[in-house]
Amino acid sequence: MKHGSATQAIHGGRDAQTRSVTYPIYQTAAFAVESSDGYAHINDYQAEEFFYSRYDNPTLRQVSEKLARLEHAEDCLLFASGMTAITTTLLGLLSSGDTLAAARTLYGGTLTFLRDYAPRFGINVVLLDEEQLYNVDQHVPQAKVVYFETPVNPRCDCISIARTVAAAKRIGALVVKDNTFASPINQTPLDFGVDLVIHSATKYIGGHSDVTAGAVMGPISLMKTIFSARKVFGGIPSPHDAFLLDRSLKTLELRVAQHNTSALALAQCFEADAKVQQVYYPGLPSSASHSIAREQMRGYGGMLCIALENLQAAKTFCDSLTIGLNVAHLGTAETLVSIPVLTSHSMLNADELRQAGLTPGMVRISVGLENTDDLLADFQQALARL
Repeated sequence: MKHGSATQAIHGGRDAQTRSVTYPIYQTAAFAVESSDGYAHINDYQAEEFFYSRYDNPTLRQVSEKLARLEHAEDCLLFASGMTAITTTLLGLLSSGDTLAAARTLYGGTLTFLRDYAPRFGINVVLLDEEQLYNVDQHVPQAKVVYFETPVNPRCDCISIARTVAAAKRIGALVVKDNTFASPINQTPLDFGVDLVIHSATKYIGGHSDVTAGAVMGPISLMKTIFSARKVFGGIPSPHDAFLLDRSLKTLELRVAQHNTSALALAQCFEADAKVQQVYYPGLPSSASHSIAREQMRGYGGMLCIALENLQAAKTFCDSLTIGLNVAHLGTAETLVSIPVLTSHSMLNADELRQAGLTPGMVRISVGLENTDDLLADFQQALARL
């Protein structure tokens, strides 16, 4: 019987000896073997034996299996952060001389890696706008990997997964997609032909602002390569971090449902206020991304972005909130606001910000789990101060 996402997120493997309701934290750096012959499998992917927690750990594997099911993947690997997941995956898949075709609009940390570090390893990076992604076979026919986000940080623009995948497959390129903004509840990209899905599990999957982690999901054939790279680079979360993720997964579907509901209500409120120049939320029928989002998302997410007149207006707005916290973070129980040009995309120069469609007056909003009416009142009083 195929269970729903909430059931899968709650029920995973059981400790065989005690059958504890909560899976144990295997807080150990290493595991003994019964005999020296046991080391024959020390480098095997998904080995039955455990050897060293930088390779794998029972607590991590339990969470990985749950996340794989939620993303409709064969397997999942956990990482110490979202950026560790991104960099390890790309460096594991690409070699010197290979070409990576990536969306021009991405999280600032990802863009920084592609701009400042990937070329040091001999990787050719070509940044493309949305229409060019849909025709990547014409613009970058030599691409080995195509990388993008949707919804995109911070404007929540949506890119067609199906069209991007179709173009990439025409040249035999692998497709890697960051699914952090959507979560596995709102969107499962592997169903549309994406090869690998990446998450900053610090965000919606963790959801409580108390754990930093990342995750990569996909077919075992590709996960073996990433597993080998993870062992070398060493960016693996602790067993206690994995335990916190397991705790969070049990409420993921409930949390995302409330994020979706409150975000739509706030977006509608902002759309009706003349002080807001533009609202970026794919759940609004007026959004340029609405039709794409309807095709590939089950819910429109808890992230939205608004454009105010200028940077000073954005600062005044953020600093006037009493419930919303001014924090460079997202996907948590608390409602958080940040100004991208000062935080998530502060490392971009003026031309790069322009190409990404980011203006100084933009505010990114991560809608939390507070009462919707309280949030509406808080944001309305902040707008009244402009």
